[in-house]
Amino acid sequence: MVREIAPTCALCAVMSLLSACGAGSDTPTAPSPALVTPTAPTIGIVQGIVKGDPFPGRVPEGPLSGAQVVVTEGPGVGQSVTTGSDGAYRFEVPAGPFRLRWSASSFETRDSNPGIVVAGITTTVDAVTLRLLSNLPIAEWSISGTVRDGVGNPVAGVWVTANDVLTLYGDATTDAAGRYRIVSTRRHADTFFVDTSIGGYVSQYAKVTCGPSCAITADFRLLRRVREWLDGPSGMQVGEVAGVTTVTEFDDGTRTTSATPLESSHPAVVQVLPLQPPYTTTYVKAIAPGTVTLRLAHLPQPLLLNIRVVP
Repeated sequence: MVREIAPTCALCAVMSLLSACGAGSDTPTAPSPALVTPTAPTIGIVQGIVKGDPFPGRVPEGPLSGAQVVVTEGPGVGQSVTTGSDGAYRFEVPAGPFRLRWSASSFETRDSNPGIVVAGITTTVDAVTLRLLSNLPIAEWSISGTVRDGVGNPVAGVWVTANDVLTLYGDATTDAAGRYRIVSTRRHADTFFVDTSIGGYVSQYAKVTCGPSCAITADFRLLRRVREWLDGPSGMQVGEVAGVTTVTEFDDGTRTTSATPLESSHPAVVQVLPLQPPYTTTYVKAIAPGTVTLRLAHLPQPLLLNIRVVP
């Protein structure tokens, strides 16, 4: 006897296969997500340091704050930044060629060598040092002349300087004939001073006006100190006030008198009073009986004056 179950089993097999393949589902299948490619960078970093060299050879160079750095070539042309207190600057610049210009008030302006900005890369430019405009070379200028003493003799070994209050522009020393010549290519103020000095003589100076390439003649006459002494009383009474002056005699026969700070060997006997306008005389006061020495100490050889005080 044949059991009629085969058709039923066959139908079950077909339905199972359809169910496994999803043929009986009404839900749509979502597509697979697409692969996202990262965007390549288009800018790079340019950075560096600006230094200032205000006094070459005397003050070490240091960071220059407030300097302007400008991109002058390439896709980033026109961008600018200002250096901070550490002298550093930093740009974000489009990839491609570039060139920088550094400048600051009272300092020179300099341009960098051409460079290339690489996208996503930091380019560090070599540190640059800007010099003060007053230190940059210009056309040659000169000051020359002769230095003589009070009777017309040449004075050798005189130090002659061209300067203003803060800056030495040039210097020279007189020869055996009293001649000197200062030659320089250093920038200078339009008007400055020429000073002359040597021990034993009264220093002299002249105010000159010098263009970018001047050639000035400046002659000097230095009076030589022949003799100096303190002029004052040799005796005083207690309570008396007297004047003391320093007398200087020069090689041309002239004399000058002046008030100068004095030291008393016994302030309890003779007291030196504070200098008072018009500062032509130094005053001393007798305090008690005794003998005292007044001393002018700032000269190479001190000047002395002995005073005896009586009741």
